Amino acid sequence: MFRPDEPGAIVGVVRNDSIVYLRGFGKASLAPSRPMTDSTMLNVCSITKTFVVAAVTKLAEAGKLSLDDSVAEYFPQFEGHCFKEVKLRHILSHTTGLPDLRPRNPDQWDTYVKRHNSTFGEGSDYLLYGREEELIRFYESVDSLLHNPGEGFHYQEPPFMLLSYVISQAAGMPFDQYMTDSIFSAAGLRNTAFFDPDTEFPNEAHGYAPVEGQPGKWAEYDYGEANFFGTKADGGIYTTARDFALWQKALFGGKIIADSTLQSAITPYISTPEPHTGYGYGLYIENRPDRPEKIYHTGDNGAFYIFEGEFPEKKLFYLIFANRDDWNREELVEKFDSIFTAARWL
Repeated sequence: MFRPDEPGAIVGVVRNDSIVYLRGFGKASLAPSRPMTDSTMLNVCSITKTFVVAAVTKLAEAGKLSLDDSVAEYFPQFEGHCFKEVKLRHILSHTTGLPDLRPRNPDQWDTYVKRHNSTFGEGSDYLLYGREEELIRFYESVDSLLHNPGEGFHYQEPPFMLLSYVISQAAGMPFDQYMTDSIFSAAGLRNTAFFDPDTEFPNEAHGYAPVEGQPGKWAEYDYGEANFFGTKADGGIYTTARDFALWQKALFGGKIIADSTLQSAITPYISTPEPHTGYGYGLYIENRPDRPEKIYHTGDNGAFYIFEGEFPEKKLFYLIFANRDDWNREELVEKFDSIFTAARWL
């Protein structure tokens, strides 16, 4: 699937806390040419949410906040009465009912700038370079919900963007500092950080998309080319496969949050459109009749295409981190699960 001279992937399998397979395929960068390895830092996109959920629930354990705090308590500039109804737990479970009214076409942009100040003069720049402060501003004019909080699942990015401010206020320090000191360092992560447009990590992968009509040609497709790439709490973490394996061990091993808190996070809070699948706090929970329970998440950002999954009962974890998205993720994950089943690991 991933040729040596093309963008590729890193694949890892951990069983009983031992890495049993870890291999890079293809290139992390085409220019300059660098191979994909276990020390390559890739954007893990929406899997960032798992780290942020751990931070919020850790602060809840410490009494710094409550999952039943309303969004209005942290964002008095959002004047809609509905923000008093939306709780932090609804953000963690994607059940806020908040609409996503970010402008995505010229007409929507014209409407947006009539109601909100913007640092951008063009909608295209807003889409490419907008950061949290700009991309949550539309909430200032939201006054109604799509459904009652907690009663419907709608996977959205903007509510998670709010959590960087919530964490900063509750912790009494900048978001990045709290995440580094209390989450990354606590898990022993040395090669994990939030994206910064002014900094390139030493072993950073770039995302690539195939050039239409030019077989074998690839164009860089990450920050600066892809929409909504520069924000943090919803999808901004870069990490390596080895660091992520450490993170998974720490999270499921009680080093970050209490076991009881983790169990709350991996208990289905709401059903999703996926068969046999619910969503807890920052994680999908799949309960198929033919396999043990699987906790997993996916991520898409630019051309980064990410998967990680855990069978807690079997102490089996695997990841597929790719810097290209022209492959069938669901089909490959099913092949992995079939291999595990054939090996009697499940």
